[in-house]
Amino acid sequence: MTAMSKSIRRRGMTLIELCFGLAIVAVIAGLAVPGLQSSLRAAAVRSATFELLAGLQRARGTSILESRALNLCPSDAAGHCVAAGVSSAHWQVASPDGGRAGHALPAGVVVRATRSPLWFSPDALGATTGTLTICDERRVAPPRAIVLSLSGRARLESAPAEACG
Repeated sequence: MTAMSKSIRRRGMTLIELCFGLAIVAVIAGLAVPGLQSSLRAAAVRSATFELLAGLQRARGTSILESRALNLCPSDAAGHCVAAGVSSAHWQVASPDGGRAGHALPAGVVVRATRSPLWFSPDALGATTGTLTICDERRVAPPRAIVLSLSGRARLESAPAEACG
């Protein structure tokens, strides 16, 4: 009977063993959270950058295809273009006839333009030069920049942290 009672006692874990196991899990989780937060913020900035890049390319293509001028600008929530150098959580594509298509950036991500609005010519030979800088408001992820050339072509660059103000 004593051999049977010994085997029954050894089947479970003691409260102290359980507390040590939970403490180890808590320490590992505490070490992983900052890296996860940084990765999530970098992904949000990357997502906003590619969304804006696609918007620029779509505006240029539509301008050429439909033979009409279009512009892209950072905007406020009401859909009005904001001035150059002002941070905004929205952007829009607009035409001179009043057509607008607004877009919101991921939470905590803003865009600044060196010129606002950025115009695309319908003849495919010109555009407003400028730079769109995409910034993480929490300053966890590094900023990215989209540089628009005179021909309307866009390229990606890394931006200095000072570009976000």
